[in-house]
Amino acid sequence: MWRRAAALTGMALLLSLAAGALQAQWVSNRGYQLLQRVDDVLFGVDNLSLRILDRTHVAGTLLHINAFKPAPVRSRVEFVADCGTPMRLAIRPGNAGSPPELDKLEFAELSWLDGSWAAAEFACESTRQPGRAAQLAREMYERGGPPDTQVIYCDLQPDGSTEVRKGVEVRFSPSANAVSVNRQWLSSGSVTADEVRFGVNSVWRINRQALDIRRSAPGGEMLFSGLCDRRAPALR
Repeated sequence: MWRRAAALTGMALLLSLAAGALQAQWVSNRGYQLLQRVDDVLFGVDNLSLRILDRTHVAGTLLHINAFKPAPVRSRVEFVADCGTPMRLAIRPGNAGSPPELDKLEFAELSWLDGSWAAAEFACESTRQPGRAAQLAREMYERGGPPDTQVIYCDLQPDGSTEVRKGVEVRFSPSANAVSVNRQWLSSGSVTADEVRFGVNSVWRINRQALDIRRSAPGGEMLFSGLCDRRAPALR
């Protein structure tokens, strides 16, 4: 597969992104459907690129888009999704206009953080349900992760700030070993049986049993401690 998206740009950026702003990212239709964000990269699929090849294969174009400068598109990756069980995806070399030679493609397992999971699921489902592309993209974005994704709400603090944000949404998937904050997936995230971990300049650790959260400096000094809750914060 292709490389993971760029490294985390900072906790201050993450916590400044409101849910409404994140939703607007996939709503702004520029000829593609936005499906997922990892660090500063948005993954989308070209609306017009999807082509059914046979009963189990769909070709399409996966777009890598800079979240802060959507145009021009950062890069395009031609792919073929195998819609069998389990779904797989192959990078398609050569001219996208020519029919792909399926027997020469190398299909690989899907990964959450490189956009391949979102691309394959969207390609397969949207071609099975014509006319629902925008709705499917929204459902995928709002679902926000693989099937085993769990959601908790934690006290967090932006880097360099004394302000504490209460009830920030943190999602994590043990199967994908991936973590998101405010629906922005992080290349720095990891999940074990005991903790959820993320961050670059400082490291955040969530104890999955005690449901508390701590932030530590690179040298180990504790910079912040707070609590998490499985219940969403009450609407004000």
